[in-house]
Amino acid sequence: MRLVRPGRSAAWTRDRIELLSTAEIRQLRDNAQRLSEPEIAGLCEEVLKVRPKGAAKAAAKPGTAKAVAAKPLTQAKRPAVA
Repeated sequence: MRLVRPGRSAAWTRDRIELLSTAEIRQLRDNAQRLSEPEIAGLCEEVLKVRPKGAAKAAAKPGTAKAVAAKPLTQAKRPAVA
């Protein structure tokens, strides 16, 4: 009979956390803190410290996929009728 569950921290490595988006890492960190998993929360903090700040803002600059997708569609010009 097993009295203690195996730790969840074994499933999360630094390499695996680095594959997540910044928002996902923040959510994982928050969940780890809530569930009293300081090892996972610490790994998340380490990865977040190395991430560049403002990456989400850079993705919304003109010419990027998000900025282009957010532009309103314009009507196609119709040929002039003679």
